[in-house]
Amino acid sequence: MNIADMMGALRRRWYVLVAGLLIAVAAAYGAWTVVKVDYTRTATQLMLPGPGTIPEDANPFLYVGGLSQAADVLTRKMGSPDVLADVTETYPDAEITVTRDPLSSGPVLLITAVSESDADAGRAVDELVTLTDTTLREIQSTEGIPDDERITLVTLTQDEKGVVGMKNRMVAAGGAAVGVGVLTLLLVALIDGLARSRSRRRGRRRRVPPALVVAEDEAGTAVEGVREDDDLDDDDEHSADTAEDAQDDRLPEPAARVP
Repeated sequence: MNIADMMGALRRRWYVLVAGLLIAVAAAYGAWTVVKVDYTRTATQLMLPGPGTIPEDANPFLYVGGLSQAADVLTRKMGSPDVLADVTETYPDAEITVTRDPLSSGPVLLITAVSESDADAGRAVDELVTLTDTTLREIQSTEGIPDDERITLVTLTQDEKGVVGMKNRMVAAGGAAVGVGVLTLLLVALIDGLARSRSRRRGRRRRVPPALVVAEDEAGTAVEGVREDDDLDDDDEHSADTAEDAQDDRLPEPAARVP
């Protein structure tokens, strides 16, 4: 079926199209209502070198360039399910990630929590900020690093209010509407095709000639049509004979000749 045929089918079966559009709108609204919005909260932390590893009274922010490897080690440690077990059990519906900040070239950690509850996302970020600092101190304590040489974490940013995410809602509503729309088009094409096929079959049956030899399953109908045509022919001949007899009766008899 090409575009022209499809447009014709939509015009002929407009009632199916209207019903499909109404159902599509209802499905999109239902998906929009059922799917909830999510809230995203983030926090960033910067690694600073220990005071014993830099010159006295020096600015520690000028010596963060060599801490990128330490940041990779900490993010790998924070990615372990065992480390995040307490937070994930407390907030099972939250999506939690701790990675390097892709927008920064320095040793900056990016903590992200996504949840359907803004409050839960905020509390999860608070616990993660504390957990990263605790985990870093445990790693350095295990390695026996002196206190004055230990790396510390400084919180740079932390969201006070979550960012509302509408992506899931939009995807669900759009998918529902598109799905119902496609099904409507298929239904229109199916109904129109069946109706037109039925009409063509009826037209062929009406146009069968009386003398046409047909298949065995249609012989009864065709023979009956031939018989009806023969009866019509006999009736026409009988009517013609009756008309001729009536005309003969109306003609006057010739007068007798006088000798």
